[in-house]
Amino acid sequence: SSCAPASPRANAIGQGTRGTTLAASEERRSEERRSQRRLQRGAMPADAWPNWAQVEAMVKKDNMIAGNGEFMAFKKQVLKASPEELDAQSPHAPIMWEFLIGFAAIKKMYRNLIIQVFHKLMDVPSWVQAWEAQPVLHTKLRELHEDLQAALGAQHEVLQKSIAPGALASMSKVRAEDRPEEIRLDIQRERLVDEIRAERASGAAGGANAAFDRASDGATSADDLATEGASADGDTGATARRALQDGIDSIVDIDDPAKLDGGGTEAIDQFRIGCIMCAGKEDIMQKEADSAHRVFAFLLSYARRQPESVHRVAEVINLLLASPSWSAMFDCAPFKSSIQELPVEVQAALGMQHERVLALVTPEARRRAAGGDVSERVKSVAPKMASFRGGFTPSKTVPVVAAPPPKDEWKEARTPEGHTYYYNFLTRESTWERPAALGGPMVYTLGQEVEVWSNGQRVWGRGRVEKIDGGKIIAAFTLPNGTVATKELPSSHRDLRPAVAPAAFEGWSAEEQETYRRWFRELPGGTEERKPVAAVAELLTKSKLRRAALKQLWQVAILGSRPDLSFEEFARCCRLVAHCQALGVDSPLVSEAERPLRVKLREECLGRRPPALPKLGT
Repeated sequence: SSCAPASPRANAIGQGTRGTTLAASEERRSEERRSQRRLQRGAMPADAWPNWAQVEAMVKKDNMIAGNGEFMAFKKQVLKASPEELDAQSPHAPIMWEFLIGFAAIKKMYRNLIIQVFHKLMDVPSWVQAWEAQPVLHTKLRELHEDLQAALGAQHEVLQKSIAPGALASMSKVRAEDRPEEIRLDIQRERLVDEIRAERASGAAGGANAAFDRASDGATSADDLATEGASADGDTGATARRALQDGIDSIVDIDDPAKLDGGGTEAIDQFRIGCIMCAGKEDIMQKEADSAHRVFAFLLSYARRQPESVHRVAEVINLLLASPSWSAMFDCAPFKSSIQELPVEVQAALGMQHERVLALVTPEARRRAAGGDVSERVKSVAPKMASFRGGFTPSKTVPVVAAPPPKDEWKEARTPEGHTYYYNFLTRESTWERPAALGGPMVYTLGQEVEVWSNGQRVWGRGRVEKIDGGKIIAAFTLPNGTVATKELPSSHRDLRPAVAPAAFEGWSAEEQETYRRWFRELPGGTEERKPVAAVAELLTKSKLRRAALKQLWQVAILGSRPDLSFEEFARCCRLVAHCQALGVDSPLVSEAERPLRVKLREECLGRRPPALPKLGT
């Protein structure tokens, strides 16, 4: 059977997170087609000012519908530029002001970014002079929606003089997130997100994205992904929550050490983006706090295995512990031993981010933190994070309602090492022994499969219960290196846990093997064992799936950035393409290509054979 029906969980996740209708999404994709192709041809370098001749041509035709690429290039440069650098571009100010107003009139999903650009430009006298010198700009500004006029007028007194009387009267009711102080914070967030995206785009995964961007259905630029999921009126809250959810999902996908090494950095960078976009928005953070224990365990595991990237972990720890809901979750987790087993320089780096962590590190790490004995990059984290998050407070527009007490106050979680613990959010208690509310102490049976922790090798071994003596269990187990051992433990000991059957995975059918192998051999470049990412991605674009759907299935099938793929990785991509085609290329789930699709592909489709082979135009 196919996995065509969407799961209840996938549908539930989708509720409230879809920030735009399918029609609006299709319109945006069509609009972006031409600007993205200019990017791919090199007409507009990824890290440069826009193509001024193209901007002027659009203004003369009074047609900014294909201006997404130019706007995003301009936005990136403006937000990171100094006043002197912006002044150097002021000869283009007259035409650019016209472009921005025309763009704002038809691109509601870019609303917040447009306000950011106006705010920054109004700090540069030469750009202000260019504005004041063109009365036609004032007339065109008054043709914008009064809500947007009021938001722009709030950014600078010169703009106030240009807006219509009705908009001027409504300035006192301007949205909290449109006020200048909030826009300044948004600018700092956007700059950091741009930096992370640029760093990710320079990696090997860029080959896949570039190929997807060349798909004929109207691809978007990497920067335009910042606006996907925003509602038609530019709801930045919906966009921010989606980014946070994407980061959490990326972390959930990392469920074993091998995946952590291969995809951990990409996952944490995705989560960094979500945390930065949600910084200061406690109403959003509170809604996602159920994932806190799993996220914290991932962060500590990543810090242990990638100490050279501790600045990444430090950034998100700083932001998460500034959130009341996430810091409360941290308080009821037994992380002290996990933190103290980290390298001392890593402990010091994390301890500098919040007093809660500092209280858990070793004395030596505490001394290092107090003396600033860490890298310059780590030293810069706390001031940088504090400069834009503005202190975590409830949203000024969305009231934060205290979450109702859970029906079951106790929940299960795992430490970074995999030890099971139980926590009570209401009482802030945690215990290694399963509480009565969840079934009481664990009961084992003779011959039951179990996993036993080796303190010497710091790994879990799989084995069976050989003897039960009162409350004690004697288990024989085999470690990953082949060593066989026996251990006697109390039945409630944290080093003993029931073995979990691995998720069922239906191997490749004979048809899949034959077809996928043939396609793999025919891919250009690479070797018999591995093929270039770009070649694989180019083939997948022949599936007729939209670029957003291809990116979702790629995220499920491939963990981490690499220049080439093995046959197994290629086959996973092909299988997921087949499932998406079975679901329907134009079905809402596949067309919208949001979180519900990724959840469904990961939980229901990857391990199951598709009802038919994929069609890749071959």
